Amino acid sequence: MEVSGKIRDPGLGKCSVDTTVYCQPCDEGGFRAVARGFCQTCEEYMCDPCIEAHKRFKVSRNHIMLSKDKMPSFYPSSKKSDIGETEYCKTHPKEMIKFYCPTHCDLGCGDCVVLNHRSCEVDYIADVAQDFVIGNEFRELGPSIKRTEDLLSGSISNVDELLDEVENQSKHEIARLRKFRAEINTYLDRHEKELLDNIRKVEIDDENVLNALKSDCESAKSGLEAMRAELSSGDISVNQRYVAARRAEKDIRNTLDKKEQISGLIKARKYRFIQDEDTERLLGSNMGLGTLDVAGEFLPVLDLSTVTWKKGTDINVKTTQDLEICCITGSALLSSGILLLADGNNKNVKLVNVPARSVTSLLKLPVKPWEVCVLHDDQAAVTLPINSMIQLVSTKRGQLTRGKEIKVSYGCNGIASYNNRLYISYTSNPRIEVMTLDGHIISTFQTDDGRKLFKTPYNLTVSASIPPTLYVSDYTTYTVLQLSLDGKVLHEYRDKLLKYPTSLVEVGPGQLLVCGQSNQNVMLLTERGGKMREILGRKDGLTNPCSVSFCPNPCVIVVCVRSCHSLQVFNAN
Repeated sequence: MEVSGKIRDPGLGKCSVDTTVYCQPCDEGGFRAVARGFCQTCEEYMCDPCIEAHKRFKVSRNHIMLSKDKMPSFYPSSKKSDIGETEYCKTHPKEMIKFYCPTHCDLGCGDCVVLNHRSCEVDYIADVAQDFVIGNEFRELGPSIKRTEDLLSGSISNVDELLDEVENQSKHEIARLRKFRAEINTYLDRHEKELLDNIRKVEIDDENVLNALKSDCESAKSGLEAMRAELSSGDISVNQRYVAARRAEKDIRNTLDKKEQISGLIKARKYRFIQDEDTERLLGSNMGLGTLDVAGEFLPVLDLSTVTWKKGTDINVKTTQDLEICCITGSALLSSGILLLADGNNKNVKLVNVPARSVTSLLKLPVKPWEVCVLHDDQAAVTLPINSMIQLVSTKRGQLTRGKEIKVSYGCNGIASYNNRLYISYTSNPRIEVMTLDGHIISTFQTDDGRKLFKTPYNLTVSASIPPTLYVSDYTTYTVLQLSLDGKVLHEYRDKLLKYPTSLVEVGPGQLLVCGQSNQNVMLLTERGGKMREILGRKDGLTNPCSVSFCPNPCVIVVCVRSCHSLQVFNAN
């Protein structure tokens, strides 16, 4: 049965009523009026006022206008404006959307259903719309949109952070390049000056010798010319002529005696500029000043302050070679899921595969290790405080072997690496030393503006943010210091929940984990806000933490426990 004011939809034999057809010109102007006729020439539905106006205009007065009882229930218009309360199909722009396929989550017109969803159980929108809008699924749409918006907001925030990193990285590397170029210019200017000074010295010395010889010759020649004039003069007596002649003979004899000496002095040194072979190779090199090493990626890191953690199953790191209870004082992420551990009680370092939950390699050491860090080229470094030594270790092909030893001062504890430099912390005469991999000390950080920086700097790490900075945990002052790489204090972090801090590890731009030994917790330090908050503690099952590591993939915090065979694992929930 048809409803007044509406017309039956003939599509696919459905028996529901279709929506009211509205005037299209009014709809274009933002108004809504029921259509009372149809212009076949314009292919548009029109209300009574629009029909009257259409007939008055010269350009449209001869158009074919159909009355309401003769106008089509639906005309395949090419226009994409709305008709009724639905919209035109994007795939078939002359058809209206009337169906929804739950199987494929597709909206479509009758053509879409025939062509793509013939075997599907489709919903006719006019039949299901009312129940859907008042149902739970529609009510849940708002919260779903909000959750999706929050997800996109998080992605936008991550992109903004990476844009900052990209900009800061560009500025930092351009500054490094220009500084290097300035150093090269200074070096070349200095050596150019040295060469120019040498050339000028040779020139002046040779000119001085030749000019002095020339002056002597000219003086002697002038003397002889005067004697010749005197000998030929008729104004002198015979006795005077005799004296002049004998004097001339002596001068001539002296000049002739000096002939060889004079001839030997008439010379100058010959020289030419020899180009330095290393500089020639530089000019012929395609690398020029250097190259751009595009290695690795900036990856957006999850804000750990928003993550909840669930304690997983512990990892047993005791091996058959361990005679004492394990005491892991240092740890470092070697590669995805692989940790390097320093076991003080058993005097060894170990590789642990976190996903496989097993020790894959072990290397015995002469004394107790304290801390470890990862280097380039499949190497790592281990501090041996008792021996005042740093032991380099090869990690090639997942096997640990001893490398060279670096002799350092007594009391070495923490160690970090950046740009082929080692950063060593000392608890004896507290300080940080920056040295090469050969043990050459480049600089020492001990005071800043006359103030002692440290009391007990057990651990440290270098943040890879732009520009890079150094973080040092001071065990007895309950602080974490942020320093520039030239030793200037940038920030001092404290929190009432952080006592006796030990290891710290960077988990992303501006985020670090700090192990609090006394309060048995792990703190998250957020550089941007300048604050710390506890993210793991006794309530999470954490006990006696000594060192902490972070595996980004999967998102796992691994805590090394003092005097225990096991590592505690906490998974992002």
